[in-house]
Amino acid sequence: LKQDRFAFKKVMFNYPTRPDVQVLQGLNINVEKGQTLALVGSSGCGKSTVVQLLERFYDPLDGELVSDSL
Repeated sequence: LKQDRFAFKKVMFNYPTRPDVQVLQGLNINVEKGQTLALVGSSGCGKSTVVQLLERFYDPLDGELVSDSL
């Protein structure tokens, strides 16, 4: 990313094809330029979803994504 920062603020997300399964529940992340972020967890916990939201493949149901370019 070329932004100086990005943040997820209280992000909630369900995939449209599975509205009964809440993938992210109030996610908060703040990453400044130069920092490294590692998403670690078991299969299906939302790691790829975070990247898909950051790339704007999906929009969060609630909360906000904050970035210098969003």
